[in-house]
Amino acid sequence: MFTYNLGNSLVEAVNILGSLFYGTILGIFLVAFYMKKVKGHAVFIAAVITEIGVVVLYFANIISFLWLNVIGAVGVMVLAGVIQLALRSPEVRKTESPE
Repeated sequence: MFTYNLGNSLVEAVNILGSLFYGTILGIFLVAFYMKKVKGHAVFIAAVITEIGVVVLYFANIISFLWLNVIGAVGVMVLAGVIQLALRSPEVRKTESPE
């Protein structure tokens, strides 16, 4: 029933459904591999916010569904880095900075 409303082919339906989630998952793996200082709590918050944004973009129908993968991956990486910086306490920042 879901695939009937999406388009002509099952391949297109699978690509659309996958584009809603694969970008966010890729972003989580990229953070794990390349951003060692970002912790799990920041990644989780970033993934939830990004996934909500991807779903909103899909239903708003303002960009092609293929771009949702890129937006999801980049969104998780950027938001996780920003959230990790925001979650750090001032005491930690003072002890890490060389004086």
